[in-house]
Amino acid sequence: MREVIFSLVTLGSVGLIFAVLLAFLDKKLSIEEDEKLQEILNVLPGINCGACGFSGCRAFAEAAIRRKSIFSGCIPGGASVNDKIKNILGISEVTTTKRKIAICHCTADKSQKKSSSDYYGLLTCKAADITEGVIDCIYGCLGLGDCVRVCPVGAITLREGRVYVDINLCIGCGKCVEACPRGLFELVELGKKALYYVGCSNREKALDVKRVCSKGCIGCGICSRLKDSPFKVEENLSRIDRKREFSLEVLEEARNKCPTKCIVSVNV
Repeated sequence: MREVIFSLVTLGSVGLIFAVLLAFLDKKLSIEEDEKLQEILNVLPGINCGACGFSGCRAFAEAAIRRKSIFSGCIPGGASVNDKIKNILGISEVTTTKRKIAICHCTADKSQKKSSSDYYGLLTCKAADITEGVIDCIYGCLGLGDCVRVCPVGAITLREGRVYVDINLCIGCGKCVEACPRGLFELVELGKKALYYVGCSNREKALDVKRVCSKGCIGCGICSRLKDSPFKVEENLSRIDRKREFSLEVLEEARNKCPTKCIVSVNV
């Protein structure tokens, strides 16, 4: 009996020692983790844009600590913020993130978009798209600002019914891509000198395009027939093949020769 009691006391003592030790280590590690978490949160911009692939800055910071990785990094923070986070984590991970910005494939304003009826529904693009109201073009920008409202950095504005993206503010988070019911936004890598794109999404034939918009792409193919042109016309709509090698000269030539001026450029 005495041996049994002794064994139980011994096992209980060992268990208690291990429990105290584990509690101590857990608390110490938690404090260190909390300190790192706060350091990283202090470095991050705190706009919870989701461009990193996580739901917000805190989720990104917690995953970075847990995995000792910054994944694709903080897009709006750029290299300086990512370097600080790597220093906090004590890692030398290389990030190859290239900056992307949003472009809108509709650059017509109110005066260029035809409207044969008045719209009296909810003033959101999502609601208007269901009824196909506001404008006659079923592909064009409805101009009711769903994209403006979701942009976390105020990079998108509406003027005269047309969307403008400030490339100096855009962080490429993609929230506008998700918000637009007509799929007009695209994230593209920002070049060194200028950014060119086709500001139209209408895939109808030329006469039908002209009937609803004076600035729509009519699929004439002038841009695609230039020497070394990256433009390609599919389903009556021109697009730039960004996987191909091309020069700014041919892009500018295409922009100048476009009969409806729907090829636009943005200076970087």
